[in-house]
Amino acid sequence: MSYTGLAILGLMRAWGAGENKIASYYSSKYEPFPTPEDLLFTSKDVSVIVPLLDPPKIMELCLKSWLKNQPHEVIFVTTFDYFQAVLSALESYDLTTEDRAIIKVFHLDKGIMGHRLQYAMGFKEASGKILAVTDDQILWSDDMLKSMLPCFEDPKVGAAGGPIGVRIPEERRSKDIITGWEVAGAKYLFNGRGGSTASWVADKWTWCLAGCNWLARTAIFQDPVFLNTFITETWAGRPLNSGADNMVTRFLHQQGHVIAIQNTEGAMERNTLQNYMKFLTEVPQTYRHPYILYNTVNRILRVPVGLIHILGWVHALQHQPLIALGFLAYYFYAMVPTYRKFWATYPYMYSPCNLLAALAVDLSTIPVGLWGIFTLDTDTWVHGDGETAKKQPGIVMKATQDLASSTQAAGVAANDLISLRSQVPSATEANGAIQDQDDVQYSNLCLSTSKCTKLGHGAEQSEESLVALSEAAELLNEAEPKKDK
Repeated sequence: MSYTGLAILGLMRAWGAGENKIASYYSSKYEPFPTPEDLLFTSKDVSVIVPLLDPPKIMELCLKSWLKNQPHEVIFVTTFDYFQAVLSALESYDLTTEDRAIIKVFHLDKGIMGHRLQYAMGFKEASGKILAVTDDQILWSDDMLKSMLPCFEDPKVGAAGGPIGVRIPEERRSKDIITGWEVAGAKYLFNGRGGSTASWVADKWTWCLAGCNWLARTAIFQDPVFLNTFITETWAGRPLNSGADNMVTRFLHQQGHVIAIQNTEGAMERNTLQNYMKFLTEVPQTYRHPYILYNTVNRILRVPVGLIHILGWVHALQHQPLIALGFLAYYFYAMVPTYRKFWATYPYMYSPCNLLAALAVDLSTIPVGLWGIFTLDTDTWVHGDGETAKKQPGIVMKATQDLASSTQAAGVAANDLISLRSQVPSATEANGAIQDQDDVQYSNLCLSTSKCTKLGHGAEQSEESLVALSEAAELLNEAEPKKDK
């Protein structure tokens, strides 16, 4: 009789117990950044950056929560096609004149699309000393900035992130109304609470800033080297539009910046699918502490190790079913404390069906990991609010050349052709202004030089420059990469 399956299950259980013990040891030593009486940075030093397409219904509430933190400015960056929708939404919101005065809206040029390009424009146009990058459906606590800004008292800190919770509207807080998807999302975020504090204590390390909400020093993200790297990163020869949070984290580590973790209620992380292999090959700091190196390798091997675990279960159930069922019962018993905390936090979610949804999330590591691996070449995702959701477009480009040269040309064209417009206090005035082509300004993101070229009313440009821009626009807009015949 073979005991291979039981041996695998036993080793996996011992491995998990050891990991939890070490993580608990480090996490117990975590201390948040204290808030001094005289902060080096205040909320008036913060530029809020929000890339978006079609504004979700909840954005008005989110915007008001950002404004309540009294930032220096709020910058929305959208595409040409969604510019009017964003202006109309902002016009419909119940905002004060003072609030409208600090809101700006920028858009990419017609035909130019890409989430990273939206981020890049926001970074470039920010005038505050600190960036606060957030999604259009993220609510802030009243003292979010006040809680996060103390992280930057340390000059080594380049960026900072905090915990992410979930908000369920009052009218949906009923087990008869709430859906399994909402329960699954809440459980997924609940699982990550405090998970980053162990690595922070061990070596002041963060694997990934939560892409939906983070703060950073503006100067780092206005560096031409960063901007060029950010919009020209590729995967398998294709421009990479998603995974911005992973790239940002990796760049910060490469440059020697510390990414702080402020795990407090006031600061109110979201785990993302990412390429940890690049941390091993491009970030030497990964090897500085054994706990960080171990966990990086562990994350890379998560899917194959998980598959071995599944094979162990199959083998054990075939050959020693009673003992295997005993293991299974113990696994579920070990999950009870976590589930008690979850249901205590969200008592209105509990029902047998919702329990299954929560369990599905905890058992989804393998299918989600495999799905991620097989869709790494896809840079589109759903972006929006429920039935109004829109698909986020990938980087639009025309490859009349080979992939390498067309990727480079697309990056150059994107730099030269990103168009911007600031929102005036009244969206009605902005709607009229967009019809006046003389009022359009084109801004070079200046990724490779420190100069900025603007084309607009009264601007004099050589014929060669105009032809070059026209060709770049054609290259970026009109077709998909050609395939090898």
